[in-house]
Amino acid sequence: MIDLSGMDAAVFKYINSGFASPVMDKAMLAATAMGVGIVQSGLSLALIIWGWLKNRVNLRRAGYAGLVAFALSGIVVQVAKHIWDRPRPLLSLFDVRIVGDPLFAHSFPSGHTCTAFAVIVAICWFLPKTSWILIPVAFATAVSRVYLGAHFPLDVIYGGLIGSLTGIGAAKLIGSAEK
Repeated sequence: MIDLSGMDAAVFKYINSGFASPVMDKAMLAATAMGVGIVQSGLSLALIIWGWLKNRVNLRRAGYAGLVAFALSGIVVQVAKHIWDRPRPLLSLFDVRIVGDPLFAHSFPSGHTCTAFAVIVAICWFLPKTSWILIPVAFATAVSRVYLGAHFPLDVIYGGLIGSLTGIGAAKLIGSAEK
């Protein structure tokens, strides 16, 4: 039988401690900021404004889908966090490296990761040429949450999955991209 909990902890330790450096600390703090609501909603609003200024429907739809994905992902994550109430690595493991402010409650799923994937997938639905830059940003946000000591790998994997599905749902809700 596979020990998922043990593998989750081992991969956490590898990412959290194995790449530790002052330069990586700064890079991962920047990457984690990409999952903050103000950044994701700001990106979405900027696309809406840009779409109106350039008279481009696909830009506006991408922005609207991003806002819907942002709102839906926030709701879904908060419900999931209260259902599962998984403790953070800091409360579950010894020698956890914490970069930034320590977090103590509701580890599963990762909200930063869910938000980043939800908004980015929704935007990429309408602006597929942005995928090469935006999708790696979402993955960097996910890795940063483990590196900074805030989440286990399974928290970010499920956060990314929930976020991606939310992003697709938001994009479909807004409508199909114009060709």
